[in-house]
Amino acid sequence: MAKKRVFLDECCSEDDLKDCFPSKAHVYTASDLGVSGSEDPTVIDHAVRRHCLIITVNKDFVDYYRNHASRKGRDGTFFYGLIFLKPSKIMSRHAQLKSALKAIAWTETRQHDDLIVVSAEGRTRHERLCHPDCAAEFPPDQTEWS
Repeated sequence: MAKKRVFLDECCSEDDLKDCFPSKAHVYTASDLGVSGSEDPTVIDHAVRRHCLIITVNKDFVDYYRNHASRKGRDGTFFYGLIFLKPSKIMSRHAQLKSALKAIAWTETRQHDDLIVVSAEGRTRHERLCHPDCAAEFPPDQTEWS
């Protein structure tokens, strides 16, 4: 099985979120990819080219990721997932990320392009962005806050 790859956006790379992942996972930061200080589309495109699950606290990433030009058309490309951690005064980002990783079953093979939003209280909401038949199989209750 291929090793899992994760990209931590600049806004959350300082929070020791690398500790949330197994030691065998490849965890990259903006400086690792040479995109520190770059525009959001550039950063996302670099992470996608590296086949990374993206972790961010930047709301702009969500819209760009969901509406990426590569998704358009008959031969649309699908990516490796994005986890958006909402601002919280109740939970640490570390705890929010742990909650999201439980919700997506990190230890299983990642075969879908999911957008996971984690609330300030640690609840998750999922949106499946890959093939329409995959999205139809996705349990509707998981698109609500759980």
